[in-house]
Amino acid sequence: MPTPQSVLRKSAVLGAALALAGVTATVQAQEASAAPAYVNLTVASPGGAPIYAKPTSSSTRYRTEPYKTTLRIQCSTTKTPSGALWFRIYDSQPTAWVWSGHFPSLVHNPKECFPG
Repeated sequence: MPTPQSVLRKSAVLGAALALAGVTATVQAQEASAAPAYVNLTVASPGGAPIYAKPTSSSTRYRTEPYKTTLRIQCSTTKTPSGALWFRIYDSQPTAWVWSGHFPSLVHNPKECFPG
């Protein structure tokens, strides 16, 4: 038969484990939410920045954004046929992509679109 002390000890250990799990889940949720939904980048190419349906220049070209236009960039990827860095435009319907070479160099790229 368990003693009152052993029951209290087990309860304390269980409570500590649950508290640690709760703190860990909160920290992970905060880290995931810490990344902004988008970053603003301004077109630096004098000829503008063509906007494509997929992250490749051989896909459908939707339009060209003029020089000095600010675009909201959701994420970036190099998982393309060429391996070049492309940016997905935030909240664009249909999904639209722009090549990173039309913007000033960044210290930190936007979050990865396809992590893993």
